[in-house]
This record gives sequence, C-alpha cells and structure tokens, in this order.
Amino acid sequence: MEDVTVVTRASLGGPDDSTDVSRQEIFETEDAIVVQSRVAGGVTTGWHHNGDRHVYGYVVAGHAVLEYGPAGRESVELDAGDFVYVPPHTIRRVVNPTTEEWIIAISFVGSGPPAVSVGGPQSGVE
Repeated sequence: MEDVTVVTRASLGGPDDSTDVSRQEIFETEDAIVVQSRVAGGVTTGWHHNGDRHVYGYVVAGHAVLEYGPAGRESVELDAGDFVYVPPHTIRRVVNPTTEEWIIAISFVGSGPPAVSVGGPQSGVE
C-alpha cells in the first residue's frame, strides 16, 4: 500500500520570476503529470499542443483567454473557478490580457511529451 502524498503551497516555493510563464511540477506517474502554471499579466504564450495527452485544468486565480482553432480565430475566456478540457493535439496559446497573474492547475493524462511548441495553428480547417 502506498502512502498518501501531500504537496503544500509552502513546499512549492514561489514562482520563477525570471520568466513570464512558470510551471511547477507537482506529481508525475507513468501516464499523468500534474503542474501548476502561472502566466504573468500582459503575456501571450507560444503556440503549442500536448501531443496524445488529454489536458484537464482548474483556474485557481486570474483571467485569461485560450485561443485555438483554424488560424487561432476561436477562443474561450477562463476565470478563477472555471474548469477546462483540451483534447489531444489541439493547437492553442494563452493570452493574459490583465495585469494580474493567471494561475491554473493542470493534469496531463496520457503518454508522450506534455508540451510541443509549434509555429501556430493552420489557416485552413483543422
């Protein structure tokens, strides 16, 4: 029998202030990774997808816009308390239009790399 593991806020330490996007890995198993991601105010992340992984997120604090779809023309707004699911291979980026930090807890479920950077979404139908 395995023990219950707790990761406290204090044990995470502070965010990495040297970057606009900070990811702190909380747990990792063979087919799942849990991270806390922080996106500084006014930042737009690079375009990326998560390969074969399903992505489940819970917005802890702040407001952001997730852009995706053909030519990045689709978007959803994410606020504290919201949950989000992103299917495998969905190319997207996060835009934080506010001055406040956006914080999300993310579970990557499946195999392969948790993030794959790409040049951007296709301009045609995806």
